[in-house]
Amino acid sequence: MPDIINLEVVPYGNTAYDSSTDSFTCQHGDGECQSDTLESCVMFELNGKNSDNMFAAQSYNAWPFILCMEEAEGNPTQGESCYTNSMLNANATSIEWSTISDCAINNANTVQTAAMKATPDHDYVPWVLVNGNVVENSNALQKAICDAYTGSNPPLICQHMTKENYLEEQFEISHCKNNMKQA
Repeated sequence: MPDIINLEVVPYGNTAYDSSTDSFTCQHGDGECQSDTLESCVMFELNGKNSDNMFAAQSYNAWPFILCMEEAEGNPTQGESCYTNSMLNANATSIEWSTISDCAINNANTVQTAAMKATPDHDYVPWVLVNGNVVENSNALQKAICDAYTGSNPPLICQHMTKENYLEEQFEISHCKNNMKQA
């Protein structure tokens, strides 16, 4: 599926900017701002210290780190471990963690401003768009991508994705969630 998408992740969410203090306040506190800044710094550094178009240009390359941070519930203390394991040890980049850490200290305003500018108006997060259309259920992202694909050779996963398979998958997800709540 990566061959048919242009991934753009903007780690900003419901952050607020205060122009009187030139500061950012994240919905879930300072830890969220630190994690968002680390994720943005990875894209900034991968993009040659250039904030122009960094989210569209580098989200796919930074995805292993972003995923690790999200799995760590955005805990900024996990940044170095996530970066080392998902980027350095996987040979995804040769940019050292110290460069990312320095960016988070010295370029936080630059990357947060870039994220603010790249964030569309939204009603909630995550705000997932496929071809400019909101995907209300982010669990249905794969189906939305397959439905939007207009090329002549859809990926194998899209060829097997039928309405019946999707409904069955959603039932299984719902059933698992209900069973987990009862446990």
